[in-house]
Amino acid sequence: MKKHLLIAACAVSFMLAAFVSCSSSKAGSQAEPLPEPSNLDYGLSRTENLDFIFNTASLGKTTIVIKRSEWNRLCDDYRYFYKNENCVHAECYVYEKDGRAWTLQNVGFRLRGNTSRICPQGIDNGREQGQKSYSWNPDYFRNAEKPNDDYRQSHFKVDFEEFLGDDDEQKMAGCLKGIALKRMDNSCTREIFCYDLFRKNGIWTAPRASHTRLLLNIIEDLEDNSVTTVNFGVYEMFEEVNKQSLKERDSENNAAANAWKNNKGNLWKGHSDLTAGSIAEAGVEDIRIFYEGDTVEGNNVVYKEDGNGRIGYVFDSYRLDLKTNKDKLDSAKKELNGFITDLNNLPDAADENDTAAIEQIKAFYEKWFDMDFFLKTYAINILCGMDDDYWGNKNNYYLYFDTGKNGSGKVYFIPFDYDNSLGNSIFEGGFEHNPLEWGRGEDRPLMDKLLQVPEYKQKFKDYLLEVSSNEYWSYERCSKLFYDWGAMCGPYLFSPDLDCTYVGVNHFFTDYIWCNYGYSLTKQYNNLYDATRQSFERWLVK
Repeated sequence: MKKHLLIAACAVSFMLAAFVSCSSSKAGSQAEPLPEPSNLDYGLSRTENLDFIFNTASLGKTTIVIKRSEWNRLCDDYRYFYKNENCVHAECYVYEKDGRAWTLQNVGFRLRGNTSRICPQGIDNGREQGQKSYSWNPDYFRNAEKPNDDYRQSHFKVDFEEFLGDDDEQKMAGCLKGIALKRMDNSCTREIFCYDLFRKNGIWTAPRASHTRLLLNIIEDLEDNSVTTVNFGVYEMFEEVNKQSLKERDSENNAAANAWKNNKGNLWKGHSDLTAGSIAEAGVEDIRIFYEGDTVEGNNVVYKEDGNGRIGYVFDSYRLDLKTNKDKLDSAKKELNGFITDLNNLPDAADENDTAAIEQIKAFYEKWFDMDFFLKTYAINILCGMDDDYWGNKNNYYLYFDTGKNGSGKVYFIPFDYDNSLGNSIFEGGFEHNPLEWGRGEDRPLMDKLLQVPEYKQKFKDYLLEVSSNEYWSYERCSKLFYDWGAMCGPYLFSPDLDCTYVGVNHFFTDYIWCNYGYSLTKQYNNLYDATRQSFERWLVK
């Protein structure tokens, strides 16, 4: 960790200059000059910009400049109400990659994550988070009660438009209103690998992701404007599923034959089984701390003064969270309710000869889905060993309704959040389970009903066998990716600036799998790729 002088404060002039080293509290990365302000598109289209930014073959570098008072507020807000989604103010955000750079001033910066959210510095009151069941992580709780000033890897979000007026815009490269930064597991690559695998197989709905270094320059609020640079190691940077990603994937920007036609439809983030009662779980989330003078509305308001201006918080959370058209919640819920109601009113086919029931089920899916695309999407989901998903844990997916003016009328299932994959699954055993019984018997009508249609069931089996045997799932390609990414990230993984004593810190590359002991991401003997293909063949081929 290096402390140095800020020659020109970017909060005032936004002309960023080199930082001159003046003192050091512990060994860390040397301060490097930041580029001058820029937010260029370099003459590229939305898709070309995104493909460049998220190119997985090279390592980016992200720098956040933030005042110590704002950083402390970020940590104190966590300790007050850890789930909050309040942004603090960062002076600027810089992203550099392959000779290009983007610099944006006055951005929002916050913590993110669900059960994996932690405080990035100081005391972590983790016992208030309801995570006591995580007995596999005892170090977390020891550190939660240990007063210290250590820095820890946490998940972050940068919002480029948080502090702009309602009608103002500040998009990176003309296509990103924000970015998510996620600390990684020791394989450094699971989620990046999975998103890349979807896209290699033609599933263009999947987000993009790549590796980035992360540096924080913290202005110390002192007369000399001294700055502490903290090296946070290597992070996953991923494209959020939001209005901007909808635009990039519409038929004007996306050459796919089944691209959606309208980017103004309703987008729902799902943590729901989509059973008959699910519509009661739909709404617009509001999770925030409120301060003196704030107007407070919501169903779950808690008043809790702390003497620092915080007087309470709102915790309105929904299992189906509307992400677009939030001012039209009633009409969005009506559309969603029609979909869920029709799904749950489908009959159960007595057997494969129950033609009437099968045709009724098939008519529903043909109306709402591009079935080949949906079945292939879910086949790759299972190939990745992802069971923290809709079918397994009723979790981690989006539904986009391409409806409204000029829309196709279809629903798109968007895969999301693949840290629990590739042998690190919620249900131990992962891919060794029957892929046609991935839900372990739980009620999941979206998958349960379609498998009653013999045509769909056979196509699903065919896709499972296809994606597990094509070139993108070969040992040769996949192991090389992991080796290459390990070599690329390896020199930057360890940071002496971070507290490396708690479980979850990523400071070296390992061939890391917690389930399916003995399977490997990189070693040819008993590798995960051949083992998965062979497991599918045992279950699916008579």
